[in-house]
Amino acid sequence: MAQNVLANGSLLVDDAVRRDAEKFIEQAHDRNVTEGFFTLDDGTTLKLDRNLAELLQFVIRGLPSGSVSMQSVPAEMTSTTAASVLGVSRPTLMKMVNDGLLASHKVGAHHRFKHEDVSALVEARRAARLEAFAKLRELDEALELHETTDEHDGHWDTL
Repeated sequence: MAQNVLANGSLLVDDAVRRDAEKFIEQAHDRNVTEGFFTLDDGTTLKLDRNLAELLQFVIRGLPSGSVSMQSVPAEMTSTTAASVLGVSRPTLMKMVNDGLLASHKVGAHHRFKHEDVSALVEARRAARLEAFAKLRELDEALELHETTDEHDGHWDTL
C-alpha cells in the first residue's frame, strides 16, 4: 500500500480495492456502520469507535466513484469554511454572528470561528429541527384525530 501514496499525501486506489468497496456497499445496502474491528498482524484485535467506523464507511462508499477527499478540521475556521460546515451562505453566517448565535474573533479584518463553536451550533440547529419535526408530527396526529372525530358526526369542521 505504501507504494500507492503520492508525495502530496494522496492515495492511489486500484481496481481491486474499488471492487472490494463495491462488494461492501452491496452487502451493507442502506445500513450504516456503527462499529468496526481491526485485526493486527500479531493477532491482536482493536475495536474502532463509532466516529472512526463512520469515517471508514464514508471512504469505502466514495471509493467506487473515486470521489474521496479528506482534511482534518482546523482549530479555527474561516467564515467560508464555517458557512460550509453549517450549510448556510456566508451572509447568513455573518447574520448569525451579529445576532449572537455564533461567537467569532477577528484576525485583521477577517472573522475566525472556533471549531467547537461551529460544531455546537450545528448540533443545536439539528436538535431544533428534530424538535420542530416532532411538534409537527404531534400537530398532524392531532388534526387526523380531529378529522376522524368530525367525520363520525356526519360533517367536517374547518379549522
